[in-house]
Amino acid sequence: MRFFKGKLKPAPEPEKKPEEKIPNMPELTPGMKVEVLTTENHLLFVGRLTLPETGGALELGRESGDPLPQALYNSKVKLRGFQKDSTAFAISGVVTKSSPDFWRVEELAVLQIQDSRSFFRQRTNIDGLTAPSGRPPAKDDRVSCKILDISAGGARFISTASYSLGDRLVLETAPIDWEDPFSIICEIRRVTEIEGEKFEYGCQFINLEGREQERLLRSIFVLQRRMLQSRRG
Repeated sequence: MRFFKGKLKPAPEPEKKPEEKIPNMPELTPGMKVEVLTTENHLLFVGRLTLPETGGALELGRESGDPLPQALYNSKVKLRGFQKDSTAFAISGVVTKSSPDFWRVEELAVLQIQDSRSFFRQRTNIDGLTAPSGRPPAKDDRVSCKILDISAGGARFISTASYSLGDRLVLETAPIDWEDPFSIICEIRRVTEIEGEKFEYGCQFINLEGREQERLLRSIFVLQRRMLQSRRG
């Protein structure tokens, strides 16, 4: 029997394949706040990234430190937030691991920017005012309304004012008390007559400037957090 002198050389490690980049992936950093929603856009919780995107996966903890809700394996979710430059982003993914302390989300895909700006609609019960568009409103032109829900792309409200499809108006509201009020040009897209000589309107925002749209999204985030906190009591 022959014996080999000297140290055996370790077997070479297999070459690691470079991680595939996800197209248009936003810049994610540890501690970044994100909102976790169902595919139907119901808010589940507000979390923070504990592990940014690596190999197509994210890990999330809860912002408040409370236990996370139980997640079904392979359930689909949406994540949304803001990058450092205040640009909104939305990502879809699948929950592959979960515990009271963290969720792991894989199979990430970046949603189209129009989705991240418009499809998050928040139920509200806030006051507003409407006025004719195209000229400075007189005092008597403003009519009070009740805003039922709002997104970064439009709103639904109830008012005694009479508008027709295609009419343009100015919607004024302050969803968050410490924020400056919004004054947004809208176009009426849906009209429903309801009891008490009132009308329910669905309107689309017209030419909402990018910074104002981002500011509105942040206000909607706050409204959602308040709603979630009230559910927890």
